[in-house]
Amino acid sequence: MSVLIVSFLVFITAYIVHFYWKVSKYPKGPFPLPFVGNLLQFPAENIQLYIDDLSKTYGPCFTIWTPLPSVVVTDYEHVKEVFVTQSIEKNECLNENLLLFSGETFTYRSHLPPEALLQPHVNTGVLLADGDNWRIQRRTSLKILRDFGLGRNLMEEQVMRSVHEMLSQLESIADKKNVDMFWPIQLCVGNVINESLFGYHYKHEDSEKFQNFVGIVDTHLRNVRNRAPLLVAAFPWMKHLPIIGELGYHFLKRNIDTYHKFIQEEVTTQIKEYDEEVEPENFVHAYMKQMKQAGNPNLDMTNLCASVLDFWVAGMETTSNSLRWHLAYMMKYPEIQDKVRKEIFDVVGTSRLPSMSDKPNMPYTQAVIHEVQRHSNMIPILGSHLNVEDTTVLGKKVPAGSFLIAQIWSVMKNDKVFEDGEKFNPDRYLLSDRKTFNKTVLERTIPFSVGKRNCVGEGLARMELFLIFSALIQKYEFVPASKVDLTPVWGAVLTTNPYRCKLVPQAA
Repeated sequence: MSVLIVSFLVFITAYIVHFYWKVSKYPKGPFPLPFVGNLLQFPAENIQLYIDDLSKTYGPCFTIWTPLPSVVVTDYEHVKEVFVTQSIEKNECLNENLLLFSGETFTYRSHLPPEALLQPHVNTGVLLADGDNWRIQRRTSLKILRDFGLGRNLMEEQVMRSVHEMLSQLESIADKKNVDMFWPIQLCVGNVINESLFGYHYKHEDSEKFQNFVGIVDTHLRNVRNRAPLLVAAFPWMKHLPIIGELGYHFLKRNIDTYHKFIQEEVTTQIKEYDEEVEPENFVHAYMKQMKQAGNPNLDMTNLCASVLDFWVAGMETTSNSLRWHLAYMMKYPEIQDKVRKEIFDVVGTSRLPSMSDKPNMPYTQAVIHEVQRHSNMIPILGSHLNVEDTTVLGKKVPAGSFLIAQIWSVMKNDKVFEDGEKFNPDRYLLSDRKTFNKTVLERTIPFSVGKRNCVGEGLARMELFLIFSALIQKYEFVPASKVDLTPVWGAVLTTNPYRCKLVPQAA
C-alpha cells in the first residue's frame, strides 16, 4: 500500500511540476490551478466580461486555462495579426508549391467537444473542418454561393419571397398592439436558408416542425459555453462520470442528435429529387453537381450533409438574432427609427419594397445596421482555433497545440476608433457629408471575423439584414409595449431579452 501511495504522490508532484513548466511557456495570464486551470474563476455567465477585465490587467494577449491552454486576443491589432497579417508574411516566404497551405497557422480546429458535437463526423463540413478538407469544402461552398445566387438576382429573389411571407404573417395579426416578433423574424430568416439549401420554405401557419428544430439549436448554443463541457474537452474520460458527463456531454449529444437526423432526412429527400439535366436551384443539388464534375473524393455525401448542417445553424441563428436586436434598438431609440424610415421613404417611397439596388443610396440605414451589429456585439467569442506549429503573436511565443480565443466583443467595444463606444451612435460610420463611410471605423467593425476563416455566408447575411430590416421599418413603426431592456441573455450567441411591441402600419 505504501508503494502505491508513494507512486501516487510522485505522479502528482511530477504532474504539477510539468504543468507549471508548461504554464511558463505561454503569455502571462491569471494564475491557474493544476487539473482545473482557471475554470473556478470563470463566472457562470457573461464570460466575455471576465475576459475583458483580464485584458485590462494582462494586456490584449494572455493565456487562460480551460484547463487546456487558451491564448486570448482582445484587440484589433492582435486579431488581425493572427488571422490576416501572419498569412501575408508566411505567403511571401514560401514557394509556389507550398502557397496553398501557407498562412494557416490558426485555421485548425480542436475536434473536441462541445464544439465537435455539432457534427456527427469529425473534420467534415465548413465550420469545424480544417486542413485539406476544410479548404475543399469552403472553396466549393463559396463557388456555389457565387454561382447559385450572390452573383445574380436569384438570392435576392429568395430573400424577398421570405420577406413577403413575413409581411403577410404580420398583416394577418388581428391585435397589433402586443406582438411578439420572435417567430416572424425567425421564420423569415429560416425560410431564406431553407429555400437556399432545400428549395422550399415554410408557411407561417404550418411551421411546427421548423420551430421544433430551432429550439434544439437554441438549446445547444445556450449550453456549449458552460463549465462542464470545457472539463470534458480537457479530460474526455469525464464524460463517463454521472453529473459532469451528463451536463458536459450526453445532454448536448442527445439534443443535437435529433438535429442531425433532421438534416439527414432533408438532404435525402433532395437527393431523390435531383436531376442532373436540370440547372440546380438549391445548395444540395448544386453540391451534387460539383461532386460529379470535380470528381474529388472529399466531395461526398458525408460532407454534403455536414455543410448543409453548418449553413442551417450559422445562417439562421446569427441573422435572426441580429434582426431582433435591430428592432430592440429601434424601439429604444425611436428618433433613429424615424430617420431610417425617412431615408427609405425618400429613396424608395411606399409603393414597393427596398431592393439591393437601393442600398448605395441609403447610407444612414447602412450605418444603423453597422452600429447595431457593433453595439449589440452578439457573438462575443469566435469559435476556437488551434495552431499546429510554434508561432509568435506580436512578440509573444505561442507553443504548438494551443487554443486561440479571439474575443471580438472587446474589439468592437473598446477600440479607440469607436469614440464613446458605450454610446449607440450610427453617425460614427459617416463622414461630414453624411454619404461617405468612415473606412477606419468600418474596418474595425468585424462581426463576421476577418481572414481565411471569416464567415463564409457574410454576403448573404448582409443582404438579409438590409432587405428584411428596411422592409420592416418601411411598413411599420415599432413601439415598445413595455420598457426595452438591452441587457443581453448569455449564450454562445448573445440574444435579446424577450420583448413585445405595438405595430403601427405606415403609409401604403
